[in-house]
Amino acid sequence: MPALVFLALVAVIIIGPVFTTASSEVYWSSAETWIFPVQVLVFLDTSQGPYGLFQDLPWAGEFSAPLWTLRYEMLAYVGAAALFFLPLPWGRMSHLVILAATSAIYLAVSLWWGDAPAFVVSTARLSAAFSLGMVAYSWRNLLPVSPWIAVVAFPLWWASGSMPWAETFLNLALMSLLFWLALAPLRGLPTWSKIPDWSYGVYIWHYPIMQLTIWINREAEPVLVAAIGFPASILLAAFSWTFVEKPALAQKSRLSRYLRKLYVDGLREK
Repeated sequence: MPALVFLALVAVIIIGPVFTTASSEVYWSSAETWIFPVQVLVFLDTSQGPYGLFQDLPWAGEFSAPLWTLRYEMLAYVGAAALFFLPLPWGRMSHLVILAATSAIYLAVSLWWGDAPAFVVSTARLSAAFSLGMVAYSWRNLLPVSPWIAVVAFPLWWASGSMPWAETFLNLALMSLLFWLALAPLRGLPTWSKIPDWSYGVYIWHYPIMQLTIWINREAEPVLVAAIGFPASILLAAFSWTFVEKPALAQKSRLSRYLRKLYVDGLREK
């Protein structure tokens, strides 16, 4: 949330007034300008931006379109909490059961509910991916750091074509490959897992930066957009992590310790 607040403030206060096609008076008085941060911070429609921004680009008006996935991530966290507060024997095997169940639901929706609402399809699809992450974490001490799962899963994904189960193989392949790249020993050198946690910042900032690049140079080829957008996203992500996210997490830890102390003191008084 702190990083999203930072994004919303920069969008409305800095980027919007500079790059909007509207006059200053119209920009600041438009409801669309002020609805944008609300949409982002409560995980609603993130397809547009502050009023008049990027209106004449190929993806007109979009500032943070990729953030639509956050609403499903929040739903997944809420769903996981609802499940694990139930008095059931949770463990590694139960995570596999959840993965199997969510994958089966996604396959069933894809195969037999052709006109399912987009919200239902996305919820089923991304719940399966989220469950795979849960399995990877709970089995982390047993899973090998190896690309061999990807070696097997990528051809199965390719052979599956457009069938719904193709994505299951692709998720397995990507999980295996990414963990191998991040954690594989490099003959004593630091692994990619040692870098600061910039990934979230890259996720939320890469799209606005690409839109800005195209706004400045309407003839920019994809290679040029990537050449500018990638390092710029890394720099903004590093700034966000260092000055926004990491300090906020430190405050969260202090608050947690304070609340635990209040709880323990309350028990002692009883």
